[in-house]
Amino acid sequence: MQRSQPWPWAALVSVATAVVLVGCAPAPLTPVDRGAHLQAPTALTPLQQLRRMAPAPGLQLPDPLRAARQALRDEMVDEQGIASWYGPGLHGRRTASGERFNTHDFTAAHPHYAFGTRLCVLSRDGKAVEVRVNDRGPYAKNRIIDLSRAAAEALDMVDSGVRRVQLWKLDAEETCDDRLDVLAAAAEAG
Repeated sequence: MQRSQPWPWAALVSVATAVVLVGCAPAPLTPVDRGAHLQAPTALTPLQQLRRMAPAPGLQLPDPLRAARQALRDEMVDEQGIASWYGPGLHGRRTASGERFNTHDFTAAHPHYAFGTRLCVLSRDGKAVEVRVNDRGPYAKNRIIDLSRAAAEALDMVDSGVRRVQLWKLDAEETCDDRLDVLAAAAEAG
């Protein structure tokens, strides 16, 4: 009995594999593409986007641009709802982060922001305060944040116990004043 030669099949498989591999190879870089991979594009924060979109004073924005600015303003506010504040009986107790609660610090309890996150809390009457998340809560129904007494005093809500607020996470170098300036400019423009 005579064996068939394996080489014709091996040659056919080799040629088919080479064709598939060549088809999957990336295209050569053109002069325009060379170096494009060296600089990664940087993502702009909503604050930077609004600053770039700021119109010249007195310029009337077309409706699509006004709508885009409103969408960005809405994106800049992370949450809206009712804030409350911790009572004095919790002073000195351990928070969920492990640190001791101090009613004189500008801190807050929030259900999902990471400990150490800085938030700007703005009341409807325009008062704002920057707080640092160091606890979990609030556990009262329909509340979005619990504030320390110092933060509650800054928002003038100690007597009422609650206040309607907007809040948002601050970027590393951003302050409440920075964000409020941009929001005010966006409100004036459109």
